[in-house]
Amino acid sequence: MSSAYRNRRLLLPLLLLVLPVPALHADAPVCDVCGNPITGRYLEQDGHTYHQRCYAQSIAPRCAVCGEPILESRIDWEGKSYHEKCYQDAIQPHCAVCGKVIEGTYLVEGGKNYHPACHRTKVAAQCVVCSKPLENNYFADAWGNPFHSSHGKKALCPYCGRAMGQSSTGGSVISAASGMRVCRLCERRGVDSKGPAQSLLERTRLRLQDSFPVSRESFTWQLVSKLQLDQMLPPSQRAGNELGLTLETRARRGKSETLKIRIYLLSGLPEWLYEAVSAHELAHVWQHLQGLDDLPLDQAEGSAELAAYLILKQGGTEEGRIKIQGMERSEDPIYGGGFRKAMKVSMKGNSLAQLRIVLEKGKGWPGGR
Repeated sequence: MSSAYRNRRLLLPLLLLVLPVPALHADAPVCDVCGNPITGRYLEQDGHTYHQRCYAQSIAPRCAVCGEPILESRIDWEGKSYHEKCYQDAIQPHCAVCGKVIEGTYLVEGGKNYHPACHRTKVAAQCVVCSKPLENNYFADAWGNPFHSSHGKKALCPYCGRAMGQSSTGGSVISAASGMRVCRLCERRGVDSKGPAQSLLERTRLRLQDSFPVSRESFTWQLVSKLQLDQMLPPSQRAGNELGLTLETRARRGKSETLKIRIYLLSGLPEWLYEAVSAHELAHVWQHLQGLDDLPLDQAEGSAELAAYLILKQGGTEEGRIKIQGMERSEDPIYGGGFRKAMKVSMKGNSLAQLRIVLEKGKGWPGGR
C-alpha cells in the first residue's frame, strides 16, 4: 500500500469595499481606469477607486476555472485565483469515500483522495479477526489474510491455517468432534462418522500401494477426540499439534509373536486433511510391518510426511497446496527437516524404491544428509 498525507492551504482575502456616492459634486471620486467621475456605487481597493464595470473589465482577477472576474472573496492557490464555488467544484480534492470536499490534511492512495477518518474506517486494511484497522506491524496467514499480531497463532485454524474471522472463514467454532477451535470452513467439511472415515482411509491406503504398501488386515483404526489422542501419547512425547497416532503392541505366546497395529485419527478433520493424516499414519504402519521400529525420528517422521505429501499433491486442493508449502518451509528438524531429506532421497517422490532401501538399511540418511 502506498499512501501520502497532504495539507492544502486556503487563502480567502476580502478584496473590495463597495461604497455609495452622492450625486456628482466637486469632490466626487474619479475612476482609476477610465478617469471619469464616479456617481452611485463604486469599488475601492488599496486606496484606488473604480466604477464597478471598469473594475470588472480591467482590474479584477479572473477565475482560473470559469474565466469570469472575481468581485467578491477569492481563493488563491499555486499562483492562480478562483471563485470559492469554482475552486470547491473543480480544484479542491473530494473524498473518494464520502464525496465531500476535503479541508485540511488528507490522504492520497492509489491516485484517490480521502479524509483520514474515511480511509481508516472504509479503505485501510482491517484485521480479519476483530475487523479493526491495521496499524504498524501485523501478520498475514498463508492465504494473505491480515490480522493483528496481538491475536497470535491462536487466531489461525489448526487445520487450514487461515486466520479465523467473519470475512475469511465465517468465524470459528469449537468442533463437537475434536473439541478444538477450528474455522467454520473446515468444520463444515469435517469427517466425524465411521462410514465416510472408513471409505477415505481405504482410498488413501490404495493410493499408497506403490509407495508404502500395507494390507487392509494389517491394522485397525479409530476416530478420537483431541483429548483422547493426547492421552494416548507416549510419556516422553509432549502433546502438541498431533492429528493422528499409530501404536503397536506385541504379544508373545510360546515361540509365536503377535503384532497388533492401531491407527488413531482425529475426528472432525476436513476431508483433504483427513486423507493426508491417514497417509502419514499408514506410512508408520508400513514401518512397523517392516520391523523398522528403531528408525531415527527424522527418518520415521520425514518419510511419513512424504506419504502425506503424495496424497496432498494428488488431491489438488488449494488447502493441500498451502499445506505442502508449510511442510517445505517447516523449521522443525524432525518433521520439516526429515521431510526435505526424504524428498531429496526419493527425488521428490519419484523414486520411492530408493527411499525404501535407505529406510530398510536403518543407517540414517546417505552422507548424513
